[in-house]
Amino acid sequence: MTAKLKQKKAISAAVFSAVARRLVFGFLSKIEVGRVIVNEGSQRREFGNNDEIVAHIEVKDPRFYSRLVSGGSVGSGEAFIEGWWDSSNVTAVIELFAANIKVIDRIEAQVEWLKTPFRPIAKLFSRNTKRRAKKNIEAHYDLGNELYSRFLDPTMLYSAAIYPNDKATLHEASINKLKVICESLQLKSSDHLVEIGTGWGGLAIYAAETYGCRVTTTTISEEQHAYVEKLIEQKQLGDKIQLLKKDYRDLTGQFDKLVSIEMIEAVGHEYFDEYFAKCDSLLKSSGRMLIQSILIDHSRYDTYRKGEDFIQKYIFPGGALPSKEVVYDTVERTTKLQADGYFSFGYDYARTLADWRATFNRNWEAIRAHGYDEKFRRMWNFYFHYCEGGFWQDRIDVAHFVFAKR
Repeated sequence: MTAKLKQKKAISAAVFSAVARRLVFGFLSKIEVGRVIVNEGSQRREFGNNDEIVAHIEVKDPRFYSRLVSGGSVGSGEAFIEGWWDSSNVTAVIELFAANIKVIDRIEAQVEWLKTPFRPIAKLFSRNTKRRAKKNIEAHYDLGNELYSRFLDPTMLYSAAIYPNDKATLHEASINKLKVICESLQLKSSDHLVEIGTGWGGLAIYAAETYGCRVTTTTISEEQHAYVEKLIEQKQLGDKIQLLKKDYRDLTGQFDKLVSIEMIEAVGHEYFDEYFAKCDSLLKSSGRMLIQSILIDHSRYDTYRKGEDFIQKYIFPGGALPSKEVVYDTVERTTKLQADGYFSFGYDYARTLADWRATFNRNWEAIRAHGYDEKFRRMWNFYFHYCEGGFWQDRIDVAHFVFAKR
């Protein structure tokens, strides 16, 4: 590239950033909840007029504005990864925008026409067929057991904990969550429990050790399978736990109880019917099951399922959150199961994410030693902040659905 062409490109980028800055400030001037302070060099701009949420944004590169205008909420995450903006409290920034969702919707509407032609192609490549489901799982869970061990608690549970009190540690909250699940299932020593989505074996180990029941658990993650296989051997639970490496659609047999902890998010919208029908077929006539699921607000479900957010693009390819209404409607249509309990605990997930983030950053030097770079660190930090803010502002939730055969 010639010097003249480089100069021309730089001028064009500067002009675009200036226009984008004005657009972003125009959007921010319309916020109704909270206040945001934007610092850029020696310049300071303030928007909003109340202190319900106070967010600070430090713009380090003017390309932040153009990426936000061209990419919406995904663009904000990409700009953060690049280091073009930062904040002393990124969660507060996410909360502010979640509380002013209409402002974000306006930004998203500006770029919708750019993304729409490519969306069917992107969706095609992330559909959770058996082959694609394995690749999608590998993209996140097979990053390495060492990485996850550096921010999860000793149970290695990668799902929302349930804090019994304000002073509880993450580990205590994880153990409490396992206790709540098993009690909700009314687990007994004579039961044969099937688990869809092994994770790193925390629930299977707890159920077998605490209740003495048999457990059949399945994962399609190579890394998780290898980890849990060794764990079962170390704990001498081979007579209690059967570990499979099967897609849930290939499971056979009938069981007394069924549990699936934050696995439904990897199923895909098109496969919710098949997932619940399979769960139904795996349960005996007196069977009982518990599903832990992250949920999207139903009023935004249709818009959400047609789009692609930061989590789907960078963290969980093929990820798809149901709404509470979608879960109940699907179960009603495709199964013989009857609702027998519902418990939501979204704020506990916000605390869980904050604990994960703190531990991740505390152990960053050890994580970096395994080849992860600064952009990876910023991407995961944004992921933690993004989800935490969503839970605090009730844009997403997490819940236990309990069902019994009728």
